[in-house]
Amino acid sequence: MQPRSHHYTLCALVLALTVAGCAGPMGTIHPLPPPPPPVTAFDGSYRSTLLSNTPAQAGQVFSWCQSPGQAVITVDKGVFTYAVSHPNVPGNPTPVFQATVAPDGSFAGQAISGSVTGQITGPRLEGKLDGMGCVYSLTGNRI
Repeated sequence: MQPRSHHYTLCALVLALTVAGCAGPMGTIHPLPPPPPPVTAFDGSYRSTLLSNTPAQAGQVFSWCQSPGQAVITVDKGVFTYAVSHPNVPGNPTPVFQATVAPDGSFAGQAISGSVTGQITGPRLEGKLDGMGCVYSLTGNRI
């Protein structure tokens, strides 16, 4: 009876594999998307002021460095962008700086046109923007 028992076991195995093979494809398996970056303690909006510190002769400021800046800085997931328009320059070039805020509130960013660095302490944002021949002080208060 041993050979027959082996035969039944083999037939059952073949039948099980055949049925399993008829289940069809499971479809494309997609990995889960990565979790979004965490919200930081510095996320929020800051009303900002941009002041040109670019010296010229006799303490004057170069007119092409005058910029209204960006009225509100919004930090989202520890990142913000800051646009500096130049209305006194033909074509009004507007470089955009992107900065990343560290857990201690310091921030930094590089762009082809310069850099931005600074610190957020409590509700206050203070920084320096150095770009394309113009240097600025950047300040802001959380709103």
